[in-house]
Amino acid sequence: MKNWTTLTADENRILSKHFSSGRQGHKIRYVVVHHNAGNLTIPGCYSVWQTRQASAHYQVDAAGRIGQLVWDKDTAWHAGNWVANCESIGIEHADISSSPWKVSEATLDNGAHLVAAICKYYGLGRPSWGKNVFPHAHFQATACPASLNGSQQAAYIARAQKWYDSVTGTTVKTSVKATTRKAAKKVGTLAVDGYCGQSTISKWQQVMGTTVDGIVSGQVKPSGNWGRPNLVTAFVRYDSGTGSNLIRAVQKQLGQSQDGLLGPGTIRAIQKHLGVSQDSYFGPGTVKALQKRLNDNKF
Repeated sequence: MKNWTTLTADENRILSKHFSSGRQGHKIRYVVVHHNAGNLTIPGCYSVWQTRQASAHYQVDAAGRIGQLVWDKDTAWHAGNWVANCESIGIEHADISSSPWKVSEATLDNGAHLVAAICKYYGLGRPSWGKNVFPHAHFQATACPASLNGSQQAAYIARAQKWYDSVTGTTVKTSVKATTRKAAKKVGTLAVDGYCGQSTISKWQQVMGTTVDGIVSGQVKPSGNWGRPNLVTAFVRYDSGTGSNLIRAVQKQLGQSQDGLLGPGTIRAIQKHLGVSQDSYFGPGTVKALQKRLNDNKF
């Protein structure tokens, strides 16, 4: 980046089409994170979007160089949701591998730095996943942004917060224990938005009578259909597969084997219980049905 303060990119390759001029009266409210599903250069990204009806504001290549392809003042076609397009900045990231998906250290660091710079420039506040920084999967049924909503998500948002704190002089005094205590407070009415973030998980735990920490722990790495964007990965803790007490409580109510793992069989049982399509995909439709049930303080 030539200048983080003014958001001046290393290279400008402004598209001539596949975006909308202006913001249609909307203000910039958040950042949406994407991945290339490939290793594109800045010119490569430009070439793709000149021939495809999609775009994003920035591309971060594998070397960490940042290109601007749509001016911030204009609306890029990136989120699969018109209001989200109008209210967000879209950032694409190049992948250095596909099995598993992974971005380079330079891409991760400069992508996170760009998030911090955007949050500061537009007064969005300290970067926070699910608040002012979202994965593409929040708005559309997609696996994007792959590792940045999975194995590299925690490092990405932590780095964004570090960069933001360094340029704003922010001092964060809240400890991990204090954050957990805060999450453990009673959760109020949920927004029925199809986003299964910390608030939804905390409410679910509250209703099921398990520890309220906003995290589904003990989950094994997903495979097959479960590998689609189900529960927001930021709030799933993968380990040896010891299982989650929340999921055990759910399985007990549904009359299932209580292994505590949110796999396809359990997801289908949940969907049957909620009266939605049983496709083994814990997506927005399932989450909305769950949120409505939880707002009645029942499952």
